[in-house]
Amino acid sequence: MKLNAGSQGFQLLTPGNPKTEKGRGLGYWTFILHLAPADLSGYNVCPLATAGCKRACLNTAGRGGIMAGGLLTYAQVKRGRRNEIQSARRLRTRAFFEHRAEFMALLVKEIAKAINRAREEGYIPVFRLNGTSDIRWESVPVGNVANIMTVFPAVQFYDYTKLYNRKNIPANYHLTFSLADGNEAHAARAIESGINVAAVFRNKDIVARHLEHGMALAGTQVPCTRGDDTDLRFLDAPGRVIALYAKGNAKQDRTGFVRD
Repeated sequence: MKLNAGSQGFQLLTPGNPKTEKGRGLGYWTFILHLAPADLSGYNVCPLATAGCKRACLNTAGRGGIMAGGLLTYAQVKRGRRNEIQSARRLRTRAFFEHRAEFMALLVKEIAKAINRAREEGYIPVFRLNGTSDIRWESVPVGNVANIMTVFPAVQFYDYTKLYNRKNIPANYHLTFSLADGNEAHAARAIESGINVAAVFRNKDIVARHLEHGMALAGTQVPCTRGDDTDLRFLDAPGRVIALYAKGNAKQDRTGFVRD
């Protein structure tokens, strides 16, 4: 397994992006694992991905989408057009599936390194392993240990997911359900079971309207919380729709993934 060292010497983890950097103001430092979403690597890491979420995926937001001639799209990456970041995410994903033991050993090392670095600088380290994927990390063993969260029981992990039937979630792993085109029934079940639902809206004005009036899910008006101030979803109050505004390719979405 050969992976190049990336940002700040990490091969797997990314030590922040513009949104997660906002969490530093609250004393948290988020480290993210970005894989190639859906089936862009040849392996499917997003089993319930919808047409809308593929097109709007943050995989091509920010530096991940920068390419001569304009912002990369999911379809272009699927056809083999990649920048350095897309190539690195593809390599990581293939390493996860083809060299699982080595991958997980490296992930343990990098999380330990990130914990030390964050604490040395006065921050609480937190981790998102599904930055651009939807893997059931609670079911991925690390050697003889049940999962990575069990290896680091005092550390907070959190993710977004479209997998509505996840079970045996470790206490230090917080999940937020992602509303997309066609999964409203699953979102309603998530709210009923105490899991917040993230929804993407067309622009900031529409977000503001839902913050005032809430959002209807399965006939119930659910209060909304602003989701763009930080990425620290584990701090959100329960029973909420987390309102986000569209970014990158999501601004052009007409599948129903982005709400008006």
